Amino acid sequence: MKSPKAWSQVNRWRRRCGFDDNDLRRPVDRIQWLSGLLLVVAFLVVTPGLCVQAVQHARDSGARAERQEAATRHRVDATVVNVGRSRSGREVTVTWIDRDGTLRSGHYRSWRGAQIGDHPEVWAGPGHRVNDSPPRTHARTVGDMASAGAATATAAGLPLLGLYMLLRRRLDHRRYRAWDEAWASLDRRHRPA
Repeated sequence: MKSPKAWSQVNRWRRRCGFDDNDLRRPVDRIQWLSGLLLVVAFLVVTPGLCVQAVQHARDSGARAERQEAATRHRVDATVVNVGRSRSGREVTVTWIDRDGTLRSGHYRSWRGAQIGDHPEVWAGPGHRVNDSPPRTHARTVGDMASAGAATATAAGLPLLGLYMLLRRRLDHRRYRAWDEAWASLDRRHRPA
């Protein structure tokens, strides 16, 4: 059984959320509370399904990329033979001896500093294309899954939050008008004759 202190905290939370029969609440307050509650329920109903779909898509495409890159790319012992400047970093040309003993060459763009004669970590893929980034890791896939879930929840929640803020602004104008009318009525009643 819950202690009296726990019940008082539950009651305080209940009243704070608007689940009470407070006579001081105006109809505009009840409309705002009900619309906020409905928007939260809509968010809680719609968002989990959308997040699950986005996370599953990110997981499936990431796992496919992991398998494909692991199967088609391999690390090579390359030597830098030329470094040129480009708009997006440096154009690095490397040579290496392939698995079959053939001398190969290729180039890639990199932001990392490279000098002629360096032996950078390079991965060769289909068509003997080289890249300085390793094959996709599972950690990157997990990060993409988390990002997809967070982005989907944000994208689902922002329009609902915007709708609530617009509704609240309109209801606040109504509330302030009602207050002004109540003060004017009170002022008329208590004006000396």
